Amino acid sequence: MPDKPSFTTSQYKEYSGDFQNEFEKVLPILEALNFPERIQNSDYTLWSKSPDEIVNRLGWLRLPETIGNNTERILKFSEKISAQNFKTVVLLGMGGSSLAPEMIVSSFNNNGPLNLNVLDSTDPDYILSVRKNLDLTSTIIIVSSKSGSTVETESLMNYFLDEYSKELNSEEIGKHFIAITDPGSDLESWSKKLNFRDIFLNDPNIGGRFSALSYFGLVPASLAGLDLNKFIRRSKEASQLSQTNDISLNTALRLGAFMGSLSEKGLNKLTIFTSDKISCFKFWVEQLVAESTGKNGKGILPVPEESFNLNLDYGNDRVFIYIKLKEDVDAEKEIKSILKTGHPSVVIELDDLYDLGKQIFLW
Repeated sequence: MPDKPSFTTSQYKEYSGDFQNEFEKVLPILEALNFPERIQNSDYTLWSKSPDEIVNRLGWLRLPETIGNNTERILKFSEKISAQNFKTVVLLGMGGSSLAPEMIVSSFNNNGPLNLNVLDSTDPDYILSVRKNLDLTSTIIIVSSKSGSTVETESLMNYFLDEYSKELNSEEIGKHFIAITDPGSDLESWSKKLNFRDIFLNDPNIGGRFSALSYFGLVPASLAGLDLNKFIRRSKEASQLSQTNDISLNTALRLGAFMGSLSEKGLNKLTIFTSDKISCFKFWVEQLVAESTGKNGKGILPVPEESFNLNLDYGNDRVFIYIKLKEDVDAEKEIKSILKTGHPSVVIELDDLYDLGKQIFLW
């Protein structure tokens, strides 16, 4: 594969190699189908003859525009918590409810006024180790569940409610808990009965793994000290680009077509590398891609836990993705080595950590 990309923008470089002709056949078809506009309009016929499990999962498409209306509420909540001598936040969640907050907080190095821990394990020893390091009187517990009935999250909540009952009277316990869930869920009911400090009701038309830019991702991110307005502004830039039918600008369309067309040719092992600072991002992408494409006997297999080795004989089913921070000069050498393998590749460069807002929407 030549070092020169087959397509490039300021942040996105595509190396199609021997598959350029196949890839170029797909793009004009998507353009002719008016694919971006139809997705924005929740046109389920792009995927199926039935709207079931599709139209009620596409609320994430409008999040960068709609979540801004709720930013002030999130910020006021975070400021109030910080001003009341709370020092630690523990998020209880599984899968989509925990992966995004963990990715965001880990990437930004948890540098806010509150220390945020994500507890997504049912291992008793691990739970006990987290509990031993907590001063419950200065801790806020976030119970995060879309359905509100996830048994693991419910069990963790009950454990911490029991722990608090050993130290505080019943009227005080609820002040240490908040809930993030869908309207009408069991968790909403429990939260009201137990007088939780606050309840954030999410748009129910957002699937769990697509919820990073909703309350599920942004409430923990705000508590961890992120500049939410800046983060959302970046995601909005990606959202606006994704709506254009111009394939020279719509990198979301190109990336989807790149992965999809190559997987149809048997190149379905999406091997993901990142700069060290954002290494958690590839594990969030892993769930997003694996769960979303693993349908109807098809799928793309993400490979996020592999260190690049030039001497390794990679199979002909590989596609490489490298997501790097602009400041990461050490990545350049590794990227050049990856390109020498001749495998189709995409290199994405982030100006800074806040560009993760763009990447979340792009992926």
